[in-house]
Amino acid sequence: MNQERAVRALAVLGIFGVAVVASICAGAPEDLPDVALGWEPLLHVLRAAALLGALGAVLLVGWRATKGEFPIKFGNLEYPTVHQAAAEAEKVSASQERRLLYLEVLAGIRPPDDLANDREDA
Repeated sequence: MNQERAVRALAVLGIFGVAVVASICAGAPEDLPDVALGWEPLLHVLRAAALLGALGAVLLVGWRATKGEFPIKFGNLEYPTVHQAAAEAEKVSASQERRLLYLEVLAGIRPPDDLANDREDA
């Protein structure tokens, strides 16, 4: 297990190193951003870290998607699971059916006895 962790750590460090080299090859602007604190090597490390973080997030979501798991919470926004959404849709559907039944009775399309049957079912 420790050897597997070491291989993963080396892979991440290798990708980070490649990202730093790519940043160096891309060059730095004349006027460095304030986040680099006026130091070009720090700019390259920050670029590589940003790239590694974004790539890691995309790969993690993609990997979990292949397993059938999608992230359902982003900050304060949470998406319902399939089972929660199905249960909510069933409640809404039953509510809409009752409303349609009342409208059909009021319009004279159905007999009022259907309302009594609906109350017994509920």
